[in-house]
Amino acid sequence: MQKKQYFCIHKLQNTIHMKKILFLAGLLTATFISLSAAHVTYVADNKTIFKNPERGFTEELNGKVSVSSPYRIKNHIDSNWGKNDKMTMPVVLYNFGNFKSQDLPDAILDGFDEDMAVLRSMGLKCVLRFAYTERESDKVDATPERVHRHLEQLKPYLAANEDVIYVLEAGFVGVWGEWYYSTNYGNETQHVTANRRKIIEYLFENTPADMFILFRYPMIQQEYLHDTNPLTAAEGFSGSQKARMGCHNDAFLHDWGNMGTYASDDKSDDPKVRQYVATQCLYTPNGGETNIDDDDALAERRYSQAPSEMATYHWSFCGSTYAMPVIRRWRNSGLFDTLNVYMGYRYNLHSAQFSDQAAPGGKANVVISIRNVGYAPLYNARTAYIVLKNDNKTYALPLQADPRRWLPNGAWSLIREQVDIPANVAEGIYHLYLWMPDQHESIKNDSRYAIRFGNVNVWDQNTGYNDLGATITISNSAPQDPGVLPEGNLSPSLPSREGVKVVEDGQVLVLSQDGAKYTVTGKKIK
Repeated sequence: MQKKQYFCIHKLQNTIHMKKILFLAGLLTATFISLSAAHVTYVADNKTIFKNPERGFTEELNGKVSVSSPYRIKNHIDSNWGKNDKMTMPVVLYNFGNFKSQDLPDAILDGFDEDMAVLRSMGLKCVLRFAYTERESDKVDATPERVHRHLEQLKPYLAANEDVIYVLEAGFVGVWGEWYYSTNYGNETQHVTANRRKIIEYLFENTPADMFILFRYPMIQQEYLHDTNPLTAAEGFSGSQKARMGCHNDAFLHDWGNMGTYASDDKSDDPKVRQYVATQCLYTPNGGETNIDDDDALAERRYSQAPSEMATYHWSFCGSTYAMPVIRRWRNSGLFDTLNVYMGYRYNLHSAQFSDQAAPGGKANVVISIRNVGYAPLYNARTAYIVLKNDNKTYALPLQADPRRWLPNGAWSLIREQVDIPANVAEGIYHLYLWMPDQHESIKNDSRYAIRFGNVNVWDQNTGYNDLGATITISNSAPQDPGVLPEGNLSPSLPSREGVKVVEDGQVLVLSQDGAKYTVTGKKIK
């Protein structure tokens, strides 16, 4: 009797104990589900050359326009343009030499509009410039008053076509609009005369507030602003005049400081100006073309310096047809393809963690480590989205991360956010993608303007999505709160190209999570 009673009591205690264990296990399971995440790693691809917007090699389309021939793109470009070199941007130079003393006729303005429509139909953007002369023997360009009037006429057309204009080069002044060889504005060493200052003011008055304007000489920026300090991270992308002034160097790799690019005259080279450009162009674009046309010895000596120069000064675009002594050497040596991979931005997905389930109206964790191995950042504003997609529904969830802040030359960046799941998301299993479309509604859903990441098997050219290799289950029974955000994995390392410094605000970029600063040799700075 006692044994039976003991057995019953023991059995009851065991039953209660097991229920407690199951209850606790249930709690632990629920906790694991609410905090669980999909972990994904990716394989980088930094050999394949592919199209990406707002970067890469260019070809120039230039010439004098007239009422009978108002186009620089229409009838001058076909569906095969730039395909071999995966180009996405022509440099388009309109010569208004026929209109130095009169308003632009409607035919010219309408022709410009049609040209921009051709770009849009082809999935291209342009580097844009206007000028009045194209020969050193003709240094007479338009007066400041005439330039002002032409810019007033162009203003609504520039605004209407901002979606397909990557940057505007200052232009208007001097032969080819390069701010030298000019009767009305002085030579290149007179960076900001009274008339030149007027043109800069007119440019800011008549262009969209977020359009970058590139100047041939960095010292033009400094003298116009009365400020020799480059942009800081806080000033970058602020919309100020300083934050909109970029560089274009049309004497790349030449001697004498790139023919005056980095000095106050054609025969010197100022390291302070070089440092200004290296830091300034973390936040404003830089590009141009080489200018070694008839000196094969100079071309042979300088052509191989392109990777370190482009990386240091953050080049996004470069001419592919001028000057040919250098271009030929790039192509024959294989360096052309290297530049074509790394010019501008080049994003690699490294690793990611995602909530594997979420509730409608709840939140989901997103942690993605990204490396920009390109020479430059992305400059124009662009929103990154996490896309939830299955056979029936697609939802694009905006991220707070600013891709313009993903610094270049091998620097790592981390997206670490909780995204809001819309309350109307249908239950089901969704595949996850990263989508970086153009900011303009007119071309936002055109996959040719979306950014492709440099990874193996992630790109969907039909949608412009980058496949993140993970799924999420949307369920009403899932927790609203996904739990604490994972720390993420930055996997810091040094820049991948020897001789390249990564700087921010004049300092060596912090590349490690413990705050240590590194030089390119891997040595810690105390």
